[in-house]
Amino acid sequence: MASPTKPLIADDIEIVRRILAHIDAGTTDEGPSWREPVENYLDTTRFGREMRLLRAMPSVFLPSAAIPDPGDHAERAAFGVPLFAVRGRDRRARVFRNACRHRGFALVEGAGCAHALVCRYHGWTYRLDGSLAHVPHQEAFPDLDVPARGLVEVNSHEVDGLIVIEALDSALEPRDDALAWLTDGTPRRDKLLPAQRLVYVDSTVRRMNWKVLVEQFLEGYHIRSTHKDTFFPLQYDDLNVVEMFGPNCRLTFPYRNIERLRDRPESTWTTDARVTYLYQLFPNVMLATFPDLMLMIVVDPVDVERSTVTIYSMARPELAERANSADGQYNPAAVGTLIARGSVEDNEMSEGVQRGLSSGANAFVEFGRHESAAGHFHAVLDERLARYAGDGSARDLSGILSS
Repeated sequence: MASPTKPLIADDIEIVRRILAHIDAGTTDEGPSWREPVENYLDTTRFGREMRLLRAMPSVFLPSAAIPDPGDHAERAAFGVPLFAVRGRDRRARVFRNACRHRGFALVEGAGCAHALVCRYHGWTYRLDGSLAHVPHQEAFPDLDVPARGLVEVNSHEVDGLIVIEALDSALEPRDDALAWLTDGTPRRDKLLPAQRLVYVDSTVRRMNWKVLVEQFLEGYHIRSTHKDTFFPLQYDDLNVVEMFGPNCRLTFPYRNIERLRDRPESTWTTDARVTYLYQLFPNVMLATFPDLMLMIVVDPVDVERSTVTIYSMARPELAERANSADGQYNPAAVGTLIARGSVEDNEMSEGVQRGLSSGANAFVEFGRHESAAGHFHAVLDERLARYAGDGSARDLSGILSS
């Protein structure tokens, strides 16, 4: 990893300097271009390799805000593996495989809060630390080893507002420092932690390859043409600051009001309400900041052409309190809002890309120098696929990988 004396990402003042310089010069951050073979989006064998890799890597599971209090629990299928997280009486967040140790019934369904976890099928009951507490008619199981039949835990770490899980495939040992990069919260800490309250969760299956969905977040080259009536009046087309930290990256999307800082002392500069930060936490999680709001977007591959997109909307406490006092459930990305309209536009474009992949028109997908974050994502994925396969087949990634 980077030297502890060297910041992983720029501070607000440096970000503003770089943005204003780009505005004046009509430029944007540039990096290596990339060509991704169309076959890599369509081939089921490649998809199977990707899923094996994803299960062998650490990843972000949930925001801490999803389970703030003891007894709170929430579930999600990560890379096809049913899991849930629960906050214990000791306030520690634990992640378990979502299966009762009796017959494998899904123990947690949706989100909730409970003093104990009770299987709806036969009533086997587990404490919040995962230990088996009660078996109805236990005498019918003469060989039951109660201490050994607690829930199966997945190693996890709670760091700066995120719950990070280790590899789901225990047969594969981690071969890089991806976990260290995810558990170092310094790049995101001051941007994420203020949004402490979960206010809405939405999960949708979309008919798109998971990589197509990730790509839509990783460039601002499309702002004018895709978002002409939504984001473009507020933001700049094709103007981003792009920063890599290990396999992850951060893109800064500036708002036009950032130019009001020109005549103010640099010591007072802040990016609050003047940019959207987009953190891509490899492999499948995006954190997007908005004024008083943060979204955590998780893209879970289902098959080669379907993905589940789960969006966790989090707000600053004062906004959440106002929302709780209103009638109904507060959804900051509800239909008709600016964020929702922009999301619809992005998904329309990604759906078009997915259809076009099967047209036979292209042998590869083109990412230019202004789309370097997307290229970095594919480069990291290629390198790790080769590393875990041990076949040495990775393409030449020199100058692209920073991990």
